[in-house]
Amino acid sequence: MLLEALASTPADIARLARGLDEAAATWRPEGGRSCRDLVAELIRREEHNRAQFRRVLTEEEPALAAPNPPRPANDGEPLATLAEQFAQARAETLALLSAIGPGAWQRPATHPTGGRTTLRFLVQELVAGDIAQTNQLVMLRSAWRAAPPESNA
Repeated sequence: MLLEALASTPADIARLARGLDEAAATWRPEGGRSCRDLVAELIRREEHNRAQFRRVLTEEEPALAAPNPPRPANDGEPLATLAEQFAQARAETLALLSAIGPGAWQRPATHPTGGRTTLRFLVQELVAGDIAQTNQLVMLRSAWRAAPPESNA
């Protein structure tokens, strides 16, 4: 079930990115992040988590590193391209996780803030993060549509 949830997110992100022009993709509410920022963060988080999963699978109870703080996406990539990059990164994560046996899901690790954990719990956290990021994209799109036209420039 976790793998199915992970597999569904790229399509959700692509659907939310579809139809947003450059102004909508880069618009930030006061003190907030843009749709582009959120998808770029998903890519960085995916790469970080996949590296952590590899460590859990190959090391004996590794002490995991905290993720780097999010930073705005300023590389100018179109949102659709970022959505494609996320889909590719997620496909790599799914390939890694699909290849493991049932016992590997309980392999232990030490999380930097959560203490002792398992691979299964780390993947559950990734699913929860997907849900949170997708919800943020939905709310940001709604805020963009509701914002006064002069603030959408």
